Amino acid sequence: MKFINRCVVTLKPGQPFIDWAKGLGTDLPEDWSLEGGSYLLDEQETEEGLKAVLTNNARAMMENELSAWEEDPGRWPEQRDIEALNRWFDVYVSVAGFDLGRESLMRADLSDLEVM
Repeated sequence: MKFINRCVVTLKPGQPFIDWAKGLGTDLPEDWSLEGGSYLLDEQETEEGLKAVLTNNARAMMENELSAWEEDPGRWPEQRDIEALNRWFDVYVSVAGFDLGRESLMRADLSDLEVM
């Protein structure tokens, strides 16, 4: 087991996100508890620092979640800040992360990866 010096933020779709996804006309999961992403943010020493890093990254996290369902930003909600993130998602924060994997971590910009 290896400690990673990151906070882990996990987003689970809340009802506003689910309602929005239903309006897209795409296939929807039966079990929404399996949906959502986890994000590694810089480790923070204080609660104020944690709140600031969440606020500063809220837009990017929300846009990543939205883009997994709809590529056209014109169909996304206009408000994509920390308040919207907290309304649209259940936000879980862990102040420590641990790597139990056996394989080396891969790091790559999403823009560098080919999407199938």
